[in-house]
Order: sequence, then C-alpha cells, then structure tokens
Amino acid sequence: MDQDSRDLTWWTEVVFAGWRQRPGPRYQKLAAALLEAIDQRTLVRGTRVPAERTLAAVTGTSRGTVVACFDELVKAGVLTRRQGAGTYVAGRPSWAARPAGSSVATMLLRRVAEDRESIDLSLSAPSDLRHLPHVDAGDAWQSLDGHGLDPAGLPQLRTEVARYLTEHQRLPTEPGQLVITAGAQEALWLLIRTLPAARVLASCPTYPGLASALAGTRGERTIVPADVAGDAPASIERAGRVPDTVAYLMPTGHNPAGTVMPLLRRQALAAIADAGRVTIVEDLSLADLMLGAPPQPAPPPLAALSTRVVAVGSVSKVLWGGLRVGWIRAAEPLRSALIARKAALNLGTAVIGQALAARLLAAIDAGWLAAHRTALTQRRDLLLALVARHLPAWRAERPTAGLSLWARLPLDNADAFTHAAAARHGVTIMAGGAACADGRHRHFARLSFAEQPGTLELAAERLAVAWELHAENLAASPAAGFSYPERARASARPAP
Repeated sequence: MDQDSRDLTWWTEVVFAGWRQRPGPRYQKLAAALLEAIDQRTLVRGTRVPAERTLAAVTGTSRGTVVACFDELVKAGVLTRRQGAGTYVAGRPSWAARPAGSSVATMLLRRVAEDRESIDLSLSAPSDLRHLPHVDAGDAWQSLDGHGLDPAGLPQLRTEVARYLTEHQRLPTEPGQLVITAGAQEALWLLIRTLPAARVLASCPTYPGLASALAGTRGERTIVPADVAGDAPASIERAGRVPDTVAYLMPTGHNPAGTVMPLLRRQALAAIADAGRVTIVEDLSLADLMLGAPPQPAPPPLAALSTRVVAVGSVSKVLWGGLRVGWIRAAEPLRSALIARKAALNLGTAVIGQALAARLLAAIDAGWLAAHRTALTQRRDLLLALVARHLPAWRAERPTAGLSLWARLPLDNADAFTHAAAARHGVTIMAGGAACADGRHRHFARLSFAEQPGTLELAAERLAVAWELHAENLAASPAAGFSYPERARASARPAP
C-alpha cells in the first residue's frame, strides 16, 4: 500500500504516539519517535513518510518543525529524500555511527538507544519461547493425579528424560537411574552435599554457578589445568590421591569456553573414574547444542564410557530456563541418598513444570533439534561477525557448542566495562571474573547469542558505543587498566 494512501490515524496512533512527552524541542521529539519506529521495524526500509505539510497537519506542528526533523534524520542516514518523489526510510539507525557534522543526529541516535529496554546477553539460555515445539499446555494439567509430591520426580518425566538421553545424547538411561531436580543448579547443590566432597576439582574458567553450589560446604575448590581439549586427565588423577575428591567436568559445550573434549581424553577420564580414585560429575546441560553447518557429532558422554560417572543436566538450555527442571543420573546407593536429601530439602520439584517439560521433551525429534542447532549456528556466526566489525579490539574464539561467546577484551580487568559502561548503554554481559576463581580471566566477558538476530545487532552497536567511550576514558588515564599493546587498537573507532 502506498504510504500516502495509508490512514493517517496509523501515523498518529502508532508512529507518533506520545511524541510530545519526549525530551527536547519539538523537531527532536518527532525525530526520536521516527527513529524508534524505524529501529523496531514498525517502519521498514523503503517506507514512504508522509509529506512535510501532511505530517505537520497530523502532528499539529509547523512545516518548519517537520523539515528540521527530516534534515536531522537524513544526516543520520535513516531517511533519504528523492527529488520529486518524497521522503523514504533508508534503513535502521546505526547506534555506533557518528554522522559527520551532525551532533544533534548523534545525540538523537544515542538517546533512542539509551531509551530502549535493556538487552541481556549475560544469560546462557534461550531468550524467548518462539523456538519451542508446539504442545498443548492444557494436557500437562490433565496428565496429573494424586498428591504431586515425589522427590524422585514425575514418572512420565523420568521416562522422557531417559528416552531423550538415550536417543539424542547416546547415553543409554533407564527412568530408575534419574532424580528430577529444580534445574542443574539444584542438581549440583544436592550432589556436593550428598557426596563426601572434601575437594572439588574444576577448570578455570568454569560454570559460574559452581561457586554458589559450593557455598556453605566444607568442600575445597581446586583448579586443575585445562587446554583447548579440556581438563587434563593427569592433573585430575594426581589430585585424586586426596580422599573424597570430586571432579566437575563439562566435556561437551564447556561453559563459558564452548569447547568439546576429544574422545581420547574422555577415555582417559573414564578410566580414572573406573579406578574409583575420583568421583566425576559430568554436566551435560549444553551437550545437545553442537554448532556448525552441519555440526560434527560430539563424542559419547563420559557417563556412557564409565558406569561410575554421575551426570547432571537440565532442559534450561534447549527448551527454556523458566521451567526450572533438571536431573541427576546416578547409580545406587547414591541415587537413594540423593532422593532422601531432595525430600528433606523441598519434598519434590514443582510438578506442573515437570509435566510440561515431559510434553516438550516428547515433542523433540531429530528434525526439530537439527533446525534449532542451525538457527543457533547462524546467530553464533552473526555475533562473531558483529564483534569483528564493531569491536575489532576484542578477540572471540568460535565456540563448537553452547550458547555463548567467550571474548577477550584488551583490559587488565573488564569489570568496570561490563558492570558500568555496557550497562549504561543498555546491554548486560557477564564479566569473566564470575567464571574464574584465580583471577586469570578478569579481562574476559561472556556474551550469549541466544537472542533474536535483530536484538544481537542492536546489542553489538550499543556495545560499540560503550566501548569507544570507555576506551577514550582509559586513554586519558593510562593507569586505569588497558592491557598493552592493545591500547591503540582498542581506542580505534569501530568499523562503520
């Protein structure tokens, strides 16, 4: 439909709704309303904007006010004038750009960016529900009966988890091996308090939630060396000479590094578990999410190579974190001890969440999982490209599995940037120190690519603005924390 023939009420009620409440003079208020509509794709590339006199009449302003509004947006590169044909939307604003000779346009771009709702890239979990397989949530209620209190977990959910592990993770599992928990976090909490865990071995960096799972226990956290292939078996074996040692490992989809351990190293670790010197806890929370086009299949889990390995996982990474449904796969007598502790803790995991998780797991097949991995691979590649373009001083390796990039910033300590500068510009990312116990990774940050592509674009552009300002501030105060020799590259303006 030609925009001139569109009902002008739409422009006043949708595009310019509440424009008078925005800050600044009237032409800036109109420009900010148009910017937001373009950024949110309410107005798409090629849309014809009403003529100046028409828009002035619609908004109750003068033609000069509208002309000034259009002038600024043309300078910002989001509107274009076609001689004799009118004014059109040229594209989304670039929040990282600095339009030459237009301080007002720059201010408008940044103001609209700052007014937008915050984008959270700190959580390694799906950002919404759009990817979920379709199920009838009402059926979940109808499947329930009895008092709903079973510390081992709903039988139909244990059946679906066992099927899922067997078919999709190559880990043969029976329902009687499982205990359902309120997410993998509770699974770790229960295990650390049920096992005789005098020492807990983990790599650095490692899953950020491990520290809180250990809090309040006597377990001593010990860092073991790791490389691109994962945790070093020889170091774990040596550490296992101390009685009651537990090793926490993420062989597939290491969080936050996104690496995948090769088969030979898994076999060496399985042999250590078989020898009974170390209790190995394998976290499979991200093991479903191998990335690539097409992804290479992961080697079998450690728990498939040794019956003595305890495995934990959850539906949070594949389905939705809000379900708060996880599990532990363990042999007797550990399983019975876990059930007893679970009963003492909370009697059982919320049953409606379990029932819905069972329905969703039952709906997952190889086709759905392949499509989900393809979408995540595309988002991973998009975020890598955005970081390379807008944040060229950052270094991010391409993860083989998982939901996040692990990026190195040219700083001695990235906390100030992640907690203050990025947050002020509307993006939340996880500081590397949250995943590190010895301080070696404080110059890293974790960025989730689970968001929608348009959101990732806006987040990267906001981060570029935040980084440029942060770099300028640090350049003015050399003692404040740049890692040399990255100073010159970090302070360079992002690519247009």
